[in-house]
Amino acid sequence: MANGNPLSADKLTNIFRTSPKDPTRIINREGSTIEFKESYSHAGMAQYFKTIAAFANNTGGYIIFGVGDKPRRLIGLKDKNLTQFEDIKVEEFTKNLLEYFSPEIKWDHCTFEFKGMSFGVIYTFPLHKKPCICKKAYDSQNAKYTLKEGDIYYRYGGRSERIRYEELNGIIEAARKAEEQQWIDFAKRAVKIGVENACLLDLDTGIVSGQGGSVIIDETLLSKIAFIKEGEFVETKGKPTLRLIGDIEQVGTGKIVVKETTRKVVKAIEPNDIVRAFLIGTQVEEPMEYVKALCSASSANYPIYFLLDLEGNSVDEAIKTVEETKSRAITKENLLNRLNGKRVPQASASTSGTTASQKKSEFRSAWKKEELNVDEADIGYCLTALMSLSKDDITTHEAYIRKKLLEIYEHYYEEAKSTVASDLRKAICRVDEVLHIKEA
Repeated sequence: MANGNPLSADKLTNIFRTSPKDPTRIINREGSTIEFKESYSHAGMAQYFKTIAAFANNTGGYIIFGVGDKPRRLIGLKDKNLTQFEDIKVEEFTKNLLEYFSPEIKWDHCTFEFKGMSFGVIYTFPLHKKPCICKKAYDSQNAKYTLKEGDIYYRYGGRSERIRYEELNGIIEAARKAEEQQWIDFAKRAVKIGVENACLLDLDTGIVSGQGGSVIIDETLLSKIAFIKEGEFVETKGKPTLRLIGDIEQVGTGKIVVKETTRKVVKAIEPNDIVRAFLIGTQVEEPMEYVKALCSASSANYPIYFLLDLEGNSVDEAIKTVEETKSRAITKENLLNRLNGKRVPQASASTSGTTASQKKSEFRSAWKKEELNVDEADIGYCLTALMSLSKDDITTHEAYIRKKLLEIYEHYYEEAKSTVASDLRKAICRVDEVLHIKEA
């Protein structure tokens, strides 16, 4: 869970997957990394701390506000609940959390917009130095929220409880092995550069010690070193970058100031958004996040090559991204098949004298003349006719085809029979493949 951005649109959209039979019910259950709550309140802040500490001592996890219980229905946060969540003051929340637990727990939060509703999300990062221990008692009328000084909490399934011997021993053993590995890595680096060139920096005192003596780094510079530690070096297409927590502003003095952000909004990635973006020809932020989201969609037939062009990624890069995306859906396999060369075939332009053949011929002509007029009963013929057009025809009439497909999609897709909906997705994919696949 700690890999990548835990509050990315892709990850949150996957958590919020709903039942095909009931789009208001979430498929995911509460477990070792997820807890649902109907509402949020500043007054109940301490009630969330046990879960946060339990997540921190395990692999991290999400508290999601705005989801009902039994069944898990989408309710959303409204009015005071939403306002309070959006007004969370990071410094104050962290201070209160630190009052009850040590060492400091790292967390992040955002407002997640999904199906026209707003949900609160708090993500807890797993601690690097476990365990996190309760250092102050909290009495609650509900026993499950009570905190006891000296307790260590751990996430078991959908419950946050006092840690058991086996898990505590595992934490201690993992810490021992991690420290052992750090010393090994340090020794390897020292050998590589030569002991005479190696030195040690004490971040508390600012003293750099080496064979040639000691140097003291000014306290003002130490704070900047600590500032860099708050970031995370990542590799993006071979270029090292520094991701910082907060917004960076350039001020008149030439100094860099980081302003703490308290309100972050993440919009859900839904397949319909991909279709609309493709047909309208608009940009989308983080196209590869959309590719990841498609792995859990109901179908693989969405305009994926349009997304690759936006990102500037190769097919091989996309295949790697999909392979690394966790999903139990068969869609992931189908998506890989498409990326590995499976195409939506060009439909045959039948010239038989049947009524169906005649209608397809008329629609084929209408597409090329840009004089399309279709009602609900003939959408199937219309889409088949589109898929029978040549690459040159599609390229020549691209703008018109996009416009009319968008009209059909907006008017008919949601209520269409499964066969028509499938044909519409295939037609869109056919156009996407013609326009965006780069032939060798």
